[in-house]
Amino acid sequence: MIKIVADSQIPNIEQKLTKFFADDYSLEYFTYDELTSNHLTDVDALLVRSTIQVDKRLCDHSSIKFVGSATAGINHLDIKYLDSQNISWSHAPGCNAFSVIHYVMAALGELIQEGFFNVRQSVGIIGFGNVGKRLYQLLSALNIEVYACDPFLNDTHLVTMEKVLACDLITIHAPYSTEGSYPTRDLLNQSHRSFLKDKILINTSRGGIVCEKLVTESNDIIYVADVWLNEPIPSITAIKKAFISTPHIAGYSIEGKLNGSTMIARECARAFNCLKESNHSEDDLIDWPHGLKNIIRDMHRHEFPVAAFKSELDLQGISDNFKSISPHKLATEFKSLRTNHLPRHDFNKYSYKNLIALDESINIDFFNAIQKL
Repeated sequence: MIKIVADSQIPNIEQKLTKFFADDYSLEYFTYDELTSNHLTDVDALLVRSTIQVDKRLCDHSSIKFVGSATAGINHLDIKYLDSQNISWSHAPGCNAFSVIHYVMAALGELIQEGFFNVRQSVGIIGFGNVGKRLYQLLSALNIEVYACDPFLNDTHLVTMEKVLACDLITIHAPYSTEGSYPTRDLLNQSHRSFLKDKILINTSRGGIVCEKLVTESNDIIYVADVWLNEPIPSITAIKKAFISTPHIAGYSIEGKLNGSTMIARECARAFNCLKESNHSEDDLIDWPHGLKNIIRDMHRHEFPVAAFKSELDLQGISDNFKSISPHKLATEFKSLRTNHLPRHDFNKYSYKNLIALDESINIDFFNAIQKL
């Protein structure tokens, strides 16, 4: 029997494992603050989130053969160590892409309402992967001038980094790296201050991609940040300096988490050669519950559907709460805010089919584009 240990906060993981495992398995749970190497001495598979650092200290002298992370990022996995020990590993790239896009669109809505941005201005996207490419398509459907760069891809849509930095708003959707041809640590730093003067910068990727001194020592950059250096003990100065500060919750949606569970359960079964494929679909749409007239109002007022994103993600409210945390209880309260963040559906989980019946004059292309992403 395959013995699996999993983070108790990975949703529906037992259901997903049962769905994909053709062989018997046993499952034990742990919380992120209690797992030690002693729990792993006779374990075959470890399933985690980003709250667990998986490295030699944790895994040495264990019998682990597979590590799965229900997250898009892998900075918490020591890949070199896992590979050196012939421990197979997997993660969930793109699992929360729509959730992160929801966050960026909600941030745009806040910026529009405060008069810092409008749809006649330009958006630059750094990174053209699961998030960046879909965000590009969505903004284009709103007729917003949008540019993207990614040194790893050869795509006709892409432009230079300089062209992206010339935009009015720059949003980052790149992985964190310190090595290779294009390391992203401190990708935007103090040398870019003149490029970013009077610009808006959004970071939902990783804290280390933006040098925080660029933001804390400047008074002319509007910063929106969900990720921070030294989590879960980020800089209070950086948190308070940002226009919107949130405790790493951009990817926290119901569908994003379930996608992560599905992806690592499947790969775990595959790793032990006992994969049972399933054709069950979970794509049924939900009727929009918050009032379509609010979306129509915003489309006429701003040419941007503020309510479609803010109704389920009030970034200003989350930011105000985050900025009020005690510096003396920073780690505890940071973790608590993440853990207790209210679940939300991804915006593409909703049906907007009745919009056109209410008002034929609005830009329906945007809502059609949502379902095509």
